Amino acid sequence: MTCPTCDLLFWLTKLYYVCTTNPFAERLTLDQNKQLCKAAKLRHGGPKKDLIDRLLDDDFTSQFGPEGNFFSLNVDQIKQLCRARNLQVSGQKFDLVLRILHCDNDSTPEGTTLKRAATETVSELDAATGQVVEKHVPKKRKKAAPSASRAYTRVQKKIESVKQKKYQSHWGSKTHSSDVYGLVATLLTDEALPNLTKDPRLSLDIAKAAITSLTDNFHTMQRPGYDDLGGLGTIDNSLCTIAEKVKPLLSEEEKEEFANWIEEWDSIGEPYGLTMDTDLLKTAAFIRGEDDGKKSEGEEVDERKPAAMPTKADEDEKVKSHGENLIKENVKNEETTA
Repeated sequence: MTCPTCDLLFWLTKLYYVCTTNPFAERLTLDQNKQLCKAAKLRHGGPKKDLIDRLLDDDFTSQFGPEGNFFSLNVDQIKQLCRARNLQVSGQKFDLVLRILHCDNDSTPEGTTLKRAATETVSELDAATGQVVEKHVPKKRKKAAPSASRAYTRVQKKIESVKQKKYQSHWGSKTHSSDVYGLVATLLTDEALPNLTKDPRLSLDIAKAAITSLTDNFHTMQRPGYDDLGGLGTIDNSLCTIAEKVKPLLSEEEKEEFANWIEEWDSIGEPYGLTMDTDLLKTAAFIRGEDDGKKSEGEEVDERKPAAMPTKADEDEKVKSHGENLIKENVKNEETTA
């Protein structure tokens, strides 16, 4: 049996270690710790341990570590601090913290410029004073124009992201393939389908790039059999819609190419059961014109017309005839008995 007192001492020691150490600063070099101290206007002389102690003792810089402490800030929270100051949010944690310290303490070194986010000036009415004031707000980034090359690269990078830490755990590894299929589905629904009317060939090129990137890089996926977001069904429906729209515009060679890369994706996903409930092969056959009702070579067509549905009069006649037959049969039986 374990001693309760020993367990309490263990956790108190661990808590003390977490609250009195700063793994973030310890991972940094001596020069990087000096930069943080200068930016916070703290003494920056002495060994690395003294610099870390000063960062921990300062009320503001201590919130960036120790990591794992309930009161410390994670990277997402630090990025929010940058956004509140109209600062860029790119770079490592050290870059973000240094940027914030330079901004708050007006300590940007001479000859360098503080990296601020792109902003624009807007006029707003100050509710307190009733005056119109100018305010700097972050610019909204323009959405990149849809393109086949961009679609291919996005899917490729998403598949390669399997090396990220969030996909390394047992449960995290199951979400990677779902995220990949979800991205391909998003590219089809948000970039390919909206352009069907205006530029059908662009829609086809985006769809081809997304699916081709998926098939080209499929071998690097670790657990491709999971699709918790339903992306595969969306991919199937989107390809069917695109095929119906662009088929009349394609030459025979283009139709064959279209059908080939659909069949290639079907053959790659089939061993994992990914295409079991899809109509990919039917879509490929439709593109080639194999299921348009025409008679294939050596195939007999049943020219018989389907039977007509019975009407109300037919049902009544059937019931009347059945009743008359019963009456005749009863009369015959009585005569035989007599």
